[in-house]
Amino acid sequence: MKSLSVAVCLGLLCACATVRPDHFYILSPQPQGAIEARTAPATQVILTVSLPSLVDRSEMVLNTTGDGIAVLEHERWAAPLTDLVAQTLAEDIERRRADLLVSQGAGHPREGAIKVMIDTVQVTVRRGQLASIDVHWRILNTRTGTDVIGGDVFNAPLGGESYAAVARALSDCLGLLADRLIAQMPTRERP
Repeated sequence: MKSLSVAVCLGLLCACATVRPDHFYILSPQPQGAIEARTAPATQVILTVSLPSLVDRSEMVLNTTGDGIAVLEHERWAAPLTDLVAQTLAEDIERRRADLLVSQGAGHPREGAIKVMIDTVQVTVRRGQLASIDVHWRILNTRTGTDVIGGDVFNAPLGGESYAAVARALSDCLGLLADRLIAQMPTRERP
């Protein structure tokens, strides 16, 4: 009986010793490097982002074969994914246009602000293959009342099998989205 108790205790100790650590990931603005000096006065951009609840969680979610997904318990986002996407996209926009100052959420915009609403329809990640985001957007110029509505799917290859490659590929997709948004935003009028 004593040897059975010792064997059970050893088994429990071994199980505890094999606990996997959590790994945390962030998204990064693209391209990397220093941001251009801000010009004054800047046009205010109010950015709102929504993500599907399937992927808006702390665990990384990968697509498997067919209609299946894998929720990775130990591969996690360092902050809520919606916040990471909004923050990264805001920085991506500012890197591309120094005359824009992007704030997140529904604040009280100044007169002449641009409102950008991003509705992410689907996020697909196949490890070792491709990441894609399917988004719809609306760009409202509050000064002129003009409204631009669009949507597209942005893809980026995963540069490897690692989970860090997933974060890099999603960052690349957001950079492509920022390029498209900038092309559709109004330019600052010269005095």
